[in-house]
Amino acid sequence: MTKKPTPLPNRLARYQAARNSGVVAAALQPTDESRSLFEVAWDVLNGTSETDISDATALKERFTERSAFSSAEATGWVAGVLGGSLAFPSATDPLADPKLRALDAEVVAALGPDAVWYANGDHPLPAFRSGRGERGWSPVMRATFDLVVLARGNGLDLVLARTDED
Repeated sequence: MTKKPTPLPNRLARYQAARNSGVVAAALQPTDESRSLFEVAWDVLNGTSETDISDATALKERFTERSAFSSAEATGWVAGVLGGSLAFPSATDPLADPKLRALDAEVVAALGPDAVWYANGDHPLPAFRSGRGERGWSPVMRATFDLVVLARGNGLDLVLARTDED
């Protein structure tokens, strides 16, 4: 008998374990068309961590300071948030982990090629950062470092958040 695969949202949520792991939110859920992605993200983030902002409108302002990007540019974002440290980047690439690489690819594929992605900082994996040495960050949570990634596509909303206290 073949084992039934665990649903993608459940596999993603496994990374939302203890707060000391650094991942404070890992949610993939059906889109609520009556609400913006930023309202959905506000509910997820406000319920899991102390935020540095007051509401969904302020969250939207933080995320729209930076340009949104497409699924074509989304490779490594999921793996980077779930598998790396923001304060002390790992010497090993999280994409080298076959399970994390597969999860990254599956999330990007589930959201589809027309998904719109937002992040409050530079790509978490150095190999994917632009060669111009740009460093940018708009804090969302009360932590030394945080990285939040939001995406909407194919009837799904993605909210990923990682903090590093050190």
